[in-house]
Amino acid sequence: MSKYIWQELKRVIIKKKISLIGVLIITVAFGLISISKTRTLEVQIQNDKALLNNQKIGRDKADSELKKADFSRDILGTKKQIKDKEEQLNQINSYDKSTLDKQIQKLEKENNPKNEYKLLQLKYEKKHNIQKNELIPKGMYAAMEILMSFIPIFLLIAIVLLSDMISGEYSPNTIKALITKPISRKKIIISKFIVSIILSTSTIIISTLIFIVEAGIHLGFSDCRLPFDVGARYVLDKSLILSSITSQMKYMSGSRKIIPLWSVIVQLILIVIVISAAIVSIILFISTICKNSLISSIASFILIVGTTIWYILGFMGRYIVSAKYGVFVKFLPIPYMIDSIGTLSGDISVQLTSSINIFFVLMVCLGWILITILLSTYAFGKRDFD
Repeated sequence: MSKYIWQELKRVIIKKKISLIGVLIITVAFGLISISKTRTLEVQIQNDKALLNNQKIGRDKADSELKKADFSRDILGTKKQIKDKEEQLNQINSYDKSTLDKQIQKLEKENNPKNEYKLLQLKYEKKHNIQKNELIPKGMYAAMEILMSFIPIFLLIAIVLLSDMISGEYSPNTIKALITKPISRKKIIISKFIVSIILSTSTIIISTLIFIVEAGIHLGFSDCRLPFDVGARYVLDKSLILSSITSQMKYMSGSRKIIPLWSVIVQLILIVIVISAAIVSIILFISTICKNSLISSIASFILIVGTTIWYILGFMGRYIVSAKYGVFVKFLPIPYMIDSIGTLSGDISVQLTSSINIFFVLMVCLGWILITILLSTYAFGKRDFD
C-alpha cells in the first residue's frame, strides 16, 4: 500500500503542479505584504485608539440595541487590546534583570490571585535569563500572526487542491483503471486521504517556514524566547453575569503556564495540522459522494467557508449565543482552526462557553476523521461504476 501511496502522491503533484506553484507564489506574496504592514507596539496602540474612537462614534449613531451591543462588545475588545499592549510596552521599557528577585518576592508575599500571570512571567524571565530586547515582539511573533491570518486562505487552498481527489477520478476511463488495480476500494480511499494529509501538512509547514524566514529577515529573530501563556482552563460559573459583552466562564487559578514563543509556534503548527486533517477528511467525503469536481468544489466551499463566515460574524465573541449553542459548536473543527491561538492558550473555552482543552480538541478532530473516512469508504465501496 505504501508503494501505491507514493505513486498516487507523485501523480497528484504532477497533475496539480501549476496549482501548487500558484499556492507557493500566493504564500510568499501574502507573507511579504503582511510584513510590510507590521507596526511597532507604539504605532499599534495609536491605531487601536483611533479605532476605539470610531467604534464609540459608531455606537452613538447605532439605530438599534443589537447594533449598540455589537459596538459595545467591539469597544471592550479594543480597550483590552490597548491595555494589554500598554502593559507590555511598560514592562519592556521598565525591564531590569537585577530587580527580578525583588519583584518575585514582593508578589509572592502579596499572594494576590490577580498577580498570577505577572508572577509566572517574572519567574520565566529569571529562569531563562531573558534580555530586554527578547521581550520586544519581532519576526517570530509577526510570523505567528501572519500564519493565523493565513488560515482562511489555507482553507480555500485545501478546497481547490483536494475537492477533486476522488470526484475528479469519476470519468469512465480513469475510474475503471483505478478500481482494476490490485488494491481494495477501502485502501484507495485511505491512500487518497493520506496523500491529502501530506499535501495539507506540507502546505502548513512550508507556509510557516516562509513566514518565519520573511519576518525574520525583515524584523529579526530576537523574540524567539518571548514569554507566551498557554493552557488556561475555565469553568462555567452561573453566578457571573451573562450579557452580550460578558461571559460566565471563570478562569481556574494555577492552570496557566508560560513557554517560549518558538515552542508556541511548534505546538501551533501541530494543532493546525491535526485540525486541518479533520477538515480535509470532510472535503474528501464530499468529493466521494459527488461525481462532478465542480459540484464537489462548490459543496465544500459552501460548507467550509460558509461555516467559517458564520462562526466569525455570527458566533465569535457573542456570549449569549455561545451560552445557548456553544455546547454543539464545540464539536465542529472550524472554531479551533480559526482561533488556533485561542485553542492553545485556552481562551477558546470563553468563546464557546465550555471547558475545553487540547485533548478534547484532538478527540473532536479524530472523531471527524474516523466518521468521514468510514462514510467515504462505505460510499465508494457501494458505488456502481458500470
